[in-house]
Amino acid sequence: MNNTYGERCPEVAADVDHIRSGDDHSDDNLRAICEWHHGKKSGAEGAAALAAKRRRISKKYRRTETHPGLM
Repeated sequence: MNNTYGERCPEVAADVDHIRSGDDHSDDNLRAICEWHHGKKSGAEGAAALAAKRRRISKKYRRTETHPGLM
């Protein structure tokens, strides 16, 4: 686990990570990464995807006009 910015993680790189998300499984888009950092990166990407989904859903139900009782 790497706690200092700019230093290489000393843990064994046992997971394969997609650098850019998607279905590109070419060697240029894959890298070896430790389990802790892979979980951290995947968790952040999942949270960002969920937040974007929630924004899209809430935008669909957002009122475009003011309520008549609030004039």
